Amino acid sequence: MGNTLTQPAVTFNELPAGSTYKIGIATLNAEKSLNALSLAMIDLLQAQLTAWERDADIACVFLQGAGDKAFCAGGDVVALYAASAAYGETLGNDYALQFFSREYRLDYHIHTYTKPILAWGQGIVMGGGMGLLSGASHCLRGRRDYFLFPPSP
Repeated sequence: MGNTLTQPAVTFNELPAGSTYKIGIATLNAEKSLNALSLAMIDLLQAQLTAWERDADIACVFLQGAGDKAFCAGGDVVALYAASAAYGETLGNDYALQFFSREYRLDYHIHTYTKPILAWGQGIVMGGGMGLLSGASHCLRGRRDYFLFPPSP
């Protein structure tokens, strides 16, 4: 029986910047799903951003998506759909309630972050990815990137 190796949903690194400071690097690491946000990714980002915000040696944060196809294609709709099918109704869907409340809390944290956050919005940026990107203090994008925010029903 072989070992199954799993990749972390978000990877975190610290890059030295001068003699004292470091740059925190957060990479959404779900390339197969175009870095769609899962609840685990949201929780990991929230915890690490809080830690970096308290760390005096971290000068700024760089947020990116793995691969070159997408920064973040929104929320993990596969997990949301599965939760909806399991609950049978929106009002009883605890997963959806937890997902969106934590996602919006993360968006607000990024928007009010006390250090600069540079977000690299390469490739596809949709829905939840727009939430992450729009809250960052600095955003970079290329000519062939796609920014989409689905309209409300």
